[in-house]
Amino acid sequence: MHDTRRPISRRSAALLMVGGLVGVVLSGPALAASPKQAAQAAKPSLVGGWAAALEQRALELQNAPKAPVTRIGYGAVVKKGDGGMVESVAPAVDVPAADIQAQAPTLPGLAPVEPAPPVVFSVRSPLADRVGKVARRLTELGYLPADKWADSFNDDVETAVRAFQLSEGLQPDGKVGEVTRQALDRTPAQTVALLRRAAAAMRAQQASIPETTVLVNLPGQSVTLIEHGRPTFTMRAVVGRPSRKTPLLQDKITSVTINPTWTVPPTVLSEDKLPALRKKGTTGIKNAAVYLDGSEVANTQSVNWWAVDPGRIRIVQKPGDDNALGRFRFNLTNGDGIFLHGTNDPRLFSRDLRAASSGCVRLEDARLMAETLLGAARLTPASIGQQLDTGETKTIRLPAAIPVRFVYWNASVDTSGVVRVHPDIYEDPPTLATPSAPSAGNNGTGNGTGNPASAVTPVSTPRPLSKPAPLPIPAAHAPVHAPTSLSSASIPAPVKPLPTPTGM
Repeated sequence: MHDTRRPISRRSAALLMVGGLVGVVLSGPALAASPKQAAQAAKPSLVGGWAAALEQRALELQNAPKAPVTRIGYGAVVKKGDGGMVESVAPAVDVPAADIQAQAPTLPGLAPVEPAPPVVFSVRSPLADRVGKVARRLTELGYLPADKWADSFNDDVETAVRAFQLSEGLQPDGKVGEVTRQALDRTPAQTVALLRRAAAAMRAQQASIPETTVLVNLPGQSVTLIEHGRPTFTMRAVVGRPSRKTPLLQDKITSVTINPTWTVPPTVLSEDKLPALRKKGTTGIKNAAVYLDGSEVANTQSVNWWAVDPGRIRIVQKPGDDNALGRFRFNLTNGDGIFLHGTNDPRLFSRDLRAASSGCVRLEDARLMAETLLGAARLTPASIGQQLDTGETKTIRLPAAIPVRFVYWNASVDTSGVVRVHPDIYEDPPTLATPSAPSAGNNGTGNGTGNPASAVTPVSTPRPLSKPAPLPIPAAHAPVHAPTSLSSASIPAPVKPLPTPTGM
């Protein structure tokens, strides 16, 4: 058979060889990068890893052998020295004096009655049963040897309580208060339920949590800064009390204010400060100015506040150590008046239950947060300190807004990898809405895929901001003289809107 193939010329062969070499060179980096990209794709996100850790812990508890659980129950705080046997004293019996007894008719030969001395005797303390339950529960959990059980809160019981508190991430004060009691009473089944609830919430929200985020966990009463998918630090926080819950929000920090003023928000003004004005003529706030229809009131006791609508009043506290916001405010964009800030009262951070604010989030170390975030604006800690020393208010806009996510997770993983369980702080915990697609201008709040099922929008429950109707003037407070230049009768209704209040 005749071969119809044509011989390849030297030039064609050279071109083929060069093309092959170029292809190998160009494809090399791509081939080399593919295993790395595959590894990164296989690695779970930070939140996904947390959810997996919670599921693993729940599985361990579920498969653990059944053990007895002694319930302590709601009751008094117990501490060292409580319980056991206590001394009780029966007071001396008073009898009439001898001369008075001599005047009374008596049988012949009977001596006057002598007063009985006080009697000291031991009785079982009313708290002995409660302390005994605490000791038994600590024995069940392995923190107290069985032969050290006692119904008196002695050194051994106190040491065991402190060890348990440390393991739970609580303040090791050695006292069994409400938070420690709840942790002791929690059964493995209840812990498993909390762990799985938190894991489910994490999985539902992980797509909407960017790699750099300020994460506010309400049950954990903590704030964590996550940078590039890794937690930078976690600090304690004070969140809204049950009557003024902190809502679940997706927001962002756009700027930081150094030496902020505090404008009392409407709810605090109408429920707390206006009643004080009406009763005492003062707000009870240090270094604060009161404005009525936009004009500062020099003498607050000269105004009949019972006749003033709360919407006409504005109270502003000046910057300084007494300011309720502390020295830093982290400004968000929501319309609920919710933001992060420092505080002038750090005592709350030593408590395990810190749901005590009016809705805003107070930071244990606001300066650390400010120095970290303002580094992007090229502010050094020294320059921040200089601005603090001036006492003047200054707001610095961040070059790129920092996303903030408010979450309600009943468990978390701390920086050392230990799983922590957090009981509910609200009787009716906030929940997540059904999944919805991220908006076009979400500024990185979604995962960028455009998948409607991949983003979850938390429910925001803003507090009512409507102005209540003016209260009637009680007869006891009705003016008995002509109104002064600052009385409500001589001041017209507001003619211009007031600045937006800032909460706490």
